[in-house]
Amino acid sequence: MLIAPDRSSKDLVIEPFRWREFLLGFTIALRSADFRWVWIARVLLTFGMSCSLTLGIYMMQSYIHPALSAAEATLLAPKLYLAAAPLSMLSTILAGRLSDRIGRRKPFVIASSLILAASFVIPIVSPTLPALFVQAAVSGLAYGIFIPIDQALFIDVLPDAKSAGRDLGVAQLGFNLGQAIGPIAAGIVVSMTGGYLGVWVTGIVVVALAALAILPVKGAR
Repeated sequence: MLIAPDRSSKDLVIEPFRWREFLLGFTIALRSADFRWVWIARVLLTFGMSCSLTLGIYMMQSYIHPALSAAEATLLAPKLYLAAAPLSMLSTILAGRLSDRIGRRKPFVIASSLILAASFVIPIVSPTLPALFVQAAVSGLAYGIFIPIDQALFIDVLPDAKSAGRDLGVAQLGFNLGQAIGPIAAGIVVSMTGGYLGVWVTGIVVVALAALAILPVKGAR
């Protein structure tokens, strides 16, 4: 501050705060078609991811064969996240570098959605404990690709650089919304179908839609 003092704010005109304008400001970015499609894809993929992982403890007791006891499931369920971590970290690093090198975003986001959809097939084909851990590892691979590239894609399609901070906050809400509604929707599916198979099928459909949502994006490659 001593080297580069700021200008005086004595004569600065302060506009009155208006809640309506403040809240409507968060919808401006979603009026951009590219931003809106990328946001929808984020909500859908995060929805699918949270749908499966959050119900792992219950699937261990009621879906896989042989079923585990509540105590065994409580012990093993957190390890699903550990199974996802190594490939997630590795793919985050490699996918980010490769994306920057070739200057492409959309193929990586689409690929991550399709890989995640494929991972949901594993416990359908083999409803066993090892299959749950394989599914978690493959989903970690998919999510590791998705996280950095999806963020870069959002930056590429920002409608206005002047409101980048606010618009990226709206993008973050996509994560929060997907994580919030995923477990709720999964619970509804279980209640309606009487089992957990429908959760995997729902996940496949939702993340496949996430891949399709990226196709109309024109402002990034």
